[in-house]
Amino acid sequence: MSQLNRIEKEFNIANIKHDGVCIWPIIKSYLITLEPTKSEILKKPKSIIKLLLKNLFLDIFSTHKIFKSKIWVFTNSERRYAINNSYFDRVTSGLLDYFDNYVLFENPIPKGRSSKNKLQKGEFLIGMSWIYLIQFLILKFSKTPRIEAFVDLENYLEQDLSKIKDIYHRYHAGYLFYNFLFKFIKPKGVFLVCYYSNFGLVKACKKNRIPVLELQHGIVTKNHRAYNFAKTLNGPFTPDYFLSYGPYFNSIVKNGNLVLKKNTLNYGYSFLYEANKKLRKTDEIEKLLTKFNKVICITGQLENTDRKLLKLVGNVSDEFADICFVYKPRNKNNMVTFKEKSNFIKWEDINTYLLMKYCDYHITIYSTCAIESIALGTPNIAINIDNLYSAHLKDIIGDNEYNHVVDSEKELNKLLLRLSNTNYDNKKVVQSISNVISPMISKELFSNFFNKVMKEKSNHH
Repeated sequence: MSQLNRIEKEFNIANIKHDGVCIWPIIKSYLITLEPTKSEILKKPKSIIKLLLKNLFLDIFSTHKIFKSKIWVFTNSERRYAINNSYFDRVTSGLLDYFDNYVLFENPIPKGRSSKNKLQKGEFLIGMSWIYLIQFLILKFSKTPRIEAFVDLENYLEQDLSKIKDIYHRYHAGYLFYNFLFKFIKPKGVFLVCYYSNFGLVKACKKNRIPVLELQHGIVTKNHRAYNFAKTLNGPFTPDYFLSYGPYFNSIVKNGNLVLKKNTLNYGYSFLYEANKKLRKTDEIEKLLTKFNKVICITGQLENTDRKLLKLVGNVSDEFADICFVYKPRNKNNMVTFKEKSNFIKWEDINTYLLMKYCDYHITIYSTCAIESIALGTPNIAINIDNLYSAHLKDIIGDNEYNHVVDSEKELNKLLLRLSNTNYDNKKVVQSISNVISPMISKELFSNFFNKVMKEKSNHH
């Protein structure tokens, strides 16, 4: 992040333009790949074409639902999780507490199209395969955008940034599509799970005076490149409003010049509250808990960091035969391998939140799951590999007594010895993180906020 901050100070980012508009937020979002550990972000996921074609017919057939609601929500299939016999989008389903219905645009990557029986009442799903097909055609038949000062940036960084230039072309194709669509039908408001994966859509919304509200989906820190800028850009690529888990995160986006304080809302984390109330222990989890003294869940992130984490845990697991370490990869296409043992296993198809709620401890480096596990009543163990915990989570979690931080294999050994006979009060663990994750906002307060959004929109016409 320090390198990105330095670029904003030393290089005139306002000069990086296409069609007279500064595109720095897009460039900055992908310049994170200057860090070698993050280079995989530029990798193209495998079998995208096959996955899109598989869902294309149903997705085209679903387009008639676009008229079902004036509230549009954009998410992707990997965010839908089961709570007993119902399925919730981890970020968006909570909106049904405040709206009767909405049109849900779902990116099928990486898990494929959500089936009809996994939708909540009021969710009218439109698969996005057809949208990506049209964007692909626009991409192929449109000229590569000419970006002013791009070569100057490459010379300044002494790096070839052609991959990022191609990514901008893709987002521009998305903008052309949505801008055309909005000439025929316009929503009242657009809710996004991740604005920096939807730059083209954001720009088209702003062009057509449609308010863009981002729903927080993960960790937001002062080191996150998408939520921190040297000055307020107020350009076409950033959201108008930010709905957060709690006040800590609102202060980050305000101080990071993403949105104004008056445009933030302590929305809460609906899925965690649903999970805490409704998730029930399965027989498989029960068997594992009975077989071992302790069960520790390890949630995956990027493959590069997972390899380091699993090597460390693998060494430690040899010393603790009565503890089962369960690795849950972030994505199904995860390529990380390790030597599995009776007490060190990989469990791909388990619900992450079910595992976190009922295990005894949770291990991560710097995943959002560190906060989520505590909010579910499970103490967290942060392995500060490459100082990533300190950089991303330390300020958020602070001196929480249910968050244990270790810097080495030796320290983890000592900690596990100390915790092997320790029990805890689930409710106290949950309460300990309430300063970070707010209770869900009331219908009245949400309605007041959204009405203000609509009023501001009409005043700008």
